Amino acid sequence: MDVAEPVSRDAEVSDSSETFCLYLAKQLIAKRGFVPGAPQEAGEIAAQSDIILTFTDGYTPIIIALIDREAHPDKVFTLPAERVRAIAQDCRVFAGRVSGSRMPVYIHLMEVGPATPDQPGRLGEIKRPSFFSKAQVAAWVVDPRQSTLWTTADYRSRGTKRFIEGLLGAPREAVVAPEPVALAPPTFPWLTAAMIAILAAIFAAEIMFGVGGTDRLSQPTVATLLAFGGLMGKLVIESDEWYRMLTAPLLHGGFVHIALNAISLGLAGYVLEPLIGRAWFGALFVVGALCGALFSLMLNSDVIVSVGASGAVMALFACMLVLSGHFPKGATRTGLQMNAVYVLLPSLLPLTSMLKGAKVDYAAHFGGAIGGAAVGFMLLALWPRDEARPRLRAAALAVAIVGLAGFAAAAALARQNYPVYELTAGLAPPAVIPANDVAQTESADLVARYPRDPRMHFLHALALIRAKDSAGAEQALRAGLAEEALWRRAITGDDLPERIHAILALVVLDSGRKDEAREIAKPACAPGTATQLRALLDRQKLCAE
Repeated sequence: MDVAEPVSRDAEVSDSSETFCLYLAKQLIAKRGFVPGAPQEAGEIAAQSDIILTFTDGYTPIIIALIDREAHPDKVFTLPAERVRAIAQDCRVFAGRVSGSRMPVYIHLMEVGPATPDQPGRLGEIKRPSFFSKAQVAAWVVDPRQSTLWTTADYRSRGTKRFIEGLLGAPREAVVAPEPVALAPPTFPWLTAAMIAILAAIFAAEIMFGVGGTDRLSQPTVATLLAFGGLMGKLVIESDEWYRMLTAPLLHGGFVHIALNAISLGLAGYVLEPLIGRAWFGALFVVGALCGALFSLMLNSDVIVSVGASGAVMALFACMLVLSGHFPKGATRTGLQMNAVYVLLPSLLPLTSMLKGAKVDYAAHFGGAIGGAAVGFMLLALWPRDEARPRLRAAALAVAIVGLAGFAAAAALARQNYPVYELTAGLAPPAVIPANDVAQTESADLVARYPRDPRMHFLHALALIRAKDSAGAEQALRAGLAEEALWRRAITGDDLPERIHAILALVVLDSGRKDEAREIAKPACAPGTATQLRALLDRQKLCAE
């Protein structure tokens, strides 16, 4: 923004002999982020002012023009209200956009000095023309002798009003120049790019190696999410599969899901990674992922499957919002706040559930946001204003490396358990399993539909035994035992393993292979086997020592 040279004075220190107008200008510079000068479009106002100041946060420019009536008692603003509003409208080219609409511009004309009766009538028309006007203008009369304030500004300028009233009602103090804040040079967010690439690769693996195919729009099935390590409270608590707290944040439930999280992660990383450094950015992602998974585990039903990096992403934006307080009022602070709020508000409020089919884990969102905010407050304490990045970067790097090792270990455990959940996806649903023995043709059809389900092979073997086909029954029973190590973990609370071993042992015994039958019968001879089944084996002396 080009500025016109203001009619101003050096405002470095304060003393009791200076006018209140100069003191007010110094305080606006020191505490409110204003700088001397104004856009060329406000040149007419600058020409009538003793001091003119501008504040911009990248969205809403504010221009304050002051006349020092203690130094120049007869000096006043003479611009008509219409012209002041026209100047404000011209200055809107410097306003930022929110949702495609330009923000308003504020122009405040302040006469500072002894109040006179003509001021309300002369300045009363300098006010906003309508509630929705984007050219917000106001006149002010500041009387330091009487400590009074008159203005045409509405409630939207209450912060400025309180600030001036505070200066009027308090003894003057030395004006301390704002301490400069060090900023790290902009760098490309390589870590963020690597994270997005890893998440995309994992999602591609979900599609390529998914269990039970994919749903519409390349959406992995629930069985796939469970096989890859999706978070389900029942499996975490009852099966001690705690690794899911680290694998779930790396998984996504569909193309739209991964796309939204990748975009959000990219936006956060583009701003935050150069700001706090890769070590703290990585540590923050780890903390957010864990906090999101923890809250999801605590607050959701134990049969809900939750996946996604949303908890970690919420941590990044929550930390960004908190860290905005490290910077003085201005474009940097407001930019951080706006970026954070744009993501946090719709993600923490149940608005997105209005979308058709939207399923949002708000527990994970809140958990990640809380974790990110906590890290943000810690970083504020560890971040001197004269240093470009927060301290304790070595500790942050250690957290990030431990988190990376945890993700890798969790992925290895998920890979180890993947075959079990892959087989589970191929089991027949309870409604399909016959309650009684079935005919040979029906059992053969069930085997064809569910070739990895040992229960179907067992039913088929029984049908073959009734048909006097011992060889076929043996083949069916052995097929049922082919993946016993896997389906024993998938089918629990059932004596199916003992029944298959017992029947197979009897079939083998019937063919004259007693020693082999005894070896096959061992699992069925173990303590705890059903009484009738054990009695049948004992009669054939298959469990004898």
